[in-house]
Amino acid sequence: MFIQTLLLVITAAALATCNPSCREREAPYVRDYFYVGGQYVSNGSGGHIFAEQMYVEQLSPIAGATQPYPMVFIHGQGQTGTNFLNKPDGGRGWASYFIARGYEVYLVDQTFRGRSPWQPGAGAVEPSTYSAEVIEQRFTAPQLYDLWPQASTHTQWPGNGTIGSPVFDAFYASNVQFINNATYQEATVQAAGAKLMDRIGKPVILVGHSQGGIMPPLIADARPNLTAAIILLEPSGPPFHNAVTSNSSARPYGLTDVPLTYRPAVTDPTTDLVKQTYPAPANATEYLVPCTLQAETPAPRQLVNLAPKPILLLTTQASYHAPYDYCTAKYYQQAGCTKTEHLHLPDAGIYGNGHMVFLEKNSDVVAGLLRGWIEKL
Repeated sequence: MFIQTLLLVITAAALATCNPSCREREAPYVRDYFYVGGQYVSNGSGGHIFAEQMYVEQLSPIAGATQPYPMVFIHGQGQTGTNFLNKPDGGRGWASYFIARGYEVYLVDQTFRGRSPWQPGAGAVEPSTYSAEVIEQRFTAPQLYDLWPQASTHTQWPGNGTIGSPVFDAFYASNVQFINNATYQEATVQAAGAKLMDRIGKPVILVGHSQGGIMPPLIADARPNLTAAIILLEPSGPPFHNAVTSNSSARPYGLTDVPLTYRPAVTDPTTDLVKQTYPAPANATEYLVPCTLQAETPAPRQLVNLAPKPILLLTTQASYHAPYDYCTAKYYQQAGCTKTEHLHLPDAGIYGNGHMVFLEKNSDVVAGLLRGWIEKL
């Protein structure tokens, strides 16, 4: 397993923290943008509007891509594609990291988010937002709240992560409204994402974070022949219900709120997907929640379009995902995705990260792990 054998040479530059007054120069690229998906719908007044389209930025290395697979990055709830441009402390983001190493990069704003228009009333009466306090608790300063056992280990956010600090304020200023309708969001991103895959026209690596981590399996399910691999950065989970911040039911299709292709087919997930709760491993060295997965009898239904794909699920040390991401990895494996690997960063000697790992001080070190995995495909 690469996470057990890969040794990285970590330079002082990789660990350095920038600040808003020491902006790092982005890697040079050729930029284009376009919209995918969408359709004309009635505006209710005799005219038509265009709805459900998704904004995409295409960033290509100046000298041309040298890597075989483009990378498509899908942000999480309340975020946009800017997550992967610059970091709020002024450092380079993951787009520059991968462009500098020969990858063509696509950044999306999910449907109804950021530069992807939302028409009031379409899928939601009004938009939702996250308060600054929720961002502190879950993303930037969880060590101050200790709402889950691993939270106290968070050390990698640049600055103290609290309201009024420059890096926090820069990050929170980038947060946007979102519609609180998971089925509509997922269905429209899947449709637009399939159109994006068609436009790219060759196999890509789909990278999704948090709520955006639901989208790669949906898009890959729609376009399996155009999916080279999937990287999931703490995707929404665990299967079938929430954990840590809530215990409500969620994701009736196990990983998603809208249908995935199972064999045997799933018509009604509430009855066709037979669930069973499995205890946390007895030898776990940290707090883990029990997993709700498919029962072993009858045999678990298989995700036939995803089963051949290499899947990497990354979990940090300090995030609220740390207690349950292993359940999501097990679900993929149980459903036939035997090439699924769970990368728990402490197992690779990387400590102190939270949920927004790609914005934190050692983000390039983590990107190096992803690159190592990709280049073994």
